[in-house]
Amino acid sequence: MIKELLKRLSLREVHDLNLDEAAAMACHRDIIESKPFLKKLYRDFYSEFLEQAQILQPLPGRILELGSGGGFLHKLLPEILTSDVCAGPDIEQIIFADRLSFKEGEIKGIFMMNVLHHLSKAADFFSEAVRVLPKGGRLVMIEPYNSLLGRLFYKNFHAEPFEETAPTWEIPPQGRMTTSNQALPWIIFKRDRHLFETRFPALRIRRLRPHTVTRYIISGGLSFKTFVPAFSYPLFRVIDECLAPFSTLFPMFVTIVLEKI
Repeated sequence: MIKELLKRLSLREVHDLNLDEAAAMACHRDIIESKPFLKKLYRDFYSEFLEQAQILQPLPGRILELGSGGGFLHKLLPEILTSDVCAGPDIEQIIFADRLSFKEGEIKGIFMMNVLHHLSKAADFFSEAVRVLPKGGRLVMIEPYNSLLGRLFYKNFHAEPFEETAPTWEIPPQGRMTTSNQALPWIIFKRDRHLFETRFPALRIRRLRPHTVTRYIISGGLSFKTFVPAFSYPLFRVIDECLAPFSTLFPMFVTIVLEKI
């Protein structure tokens, strides 16, 4: 019954879309552009990266976006280096997170939106981040969050796995998007926080901010139709701000900021 309901609500463009193929990037870009409510949500997410870019401005080096996909951060931050694991629209370089093609201290910032939970070997990526970031450089991520609502939604209404009981940080490799465990950020930075801090003492956790309750569900994301008109977006942003402090119950996303010390 749930599957039939989801099929009715889903966007026609994604019915036969292979998320692991490069064509998915162009499709996702078109979906974002065609859904004003969703685009406003992306702009709010990107504002976190813009804030961090200002903090990083005095440092030499470039800012790298991993897993740029069909997003438009590069339009708001033109100096950013876009990348993904395959070629696609507006992708400057093909880069794999566990073997970054940069010298020590060459990248002052690494920005990622919904990317960490797709990494097969997150620990290898953190080791690479320590290598390429200079002192004061930052790794900024926006990821799914394991609140009561988040867990309920991701487990029942989202195609990607959500396995908060996974014993390790590793995910069996499959493809660009199908390699996934949406609970991985919570596992690393909440359940296994002491382990992370022990293994990567050079990456200090500066921020773990849960946020976004209603807007993602209402927007329909990249798979479903938007449920409300775009002009209602400010109302739902206020609702989200009111509900965000109840971090164990409602937020669907978390912003994670790590700084190399």
